[in-house]
Amino acid sequence: MRRIGVIGGTFDPIHHGHLLLGRFALEKIFLDKVLFIPAADPPLKQGTCAPAEERWAMVELAVAGCADFAASRLELDRPGKSYTVETLRLLHQLYPHAALFFIIGADNIAQLDAWHALEGIFAQCTVVVGARLGEVAGSDPELLARLHCIETPLIELSSTEIRTRRAAGLPIRYMVPEAVEAHILAKGLYAAPCS
Repeated sequence: MRRIGVIGGTFDPIHHGHLLLGRFALEKIFLDKVLFIPAADPPLKQGTCAPAEERWAMVELAVAGCADFAASRLELDRPGKSYTVETLRLLHQLYPHAALFFIIGADNIAQLDAWHALEGIFAQCTVVVGARLGEVAGSDPELLARLHCIETPLIELSSTEIRTRRAAGLPIRYMVPEAVEAHILAKGLYAAPCS
């Protein structure tokens, strides 16, 4: 049975933190592939700064040349909110003989209760949390018992910080893959603060 990891998000922009989370999950829970799925209409955010096609292009550039990473348009090509539970249903249709592992960072644990159809998510996949040892200790013990935690390095990096630096005219080199940085600069993305 294939083991497929899934990392969703706005990827506005995708950065090295996302990619390292995918890499550590791939190695620690023996995945065959990790899919990076940009959200078209994220339910817990007020929208995105870069248009969907630009975010898609950046995800494609970030995973290019990595045989065990892939970009997926699953959420971009379907209408409505980008609910994880619906994405998992579609992935089960695409990969009927695969085990799915939904991968999140420890910073997302506090939001899990707000996720649409959380029980449906747990029914369809293993939820994997990448965190430093002890980083999730203060969370709800019942919820923690349902998560598969793997140790990953602490990567203090966020898409918000990258956008803020870019709008302030500061460099973003080493925060995003070189191809993503080149795309951001060529397209003028994030040159002004998001409204």
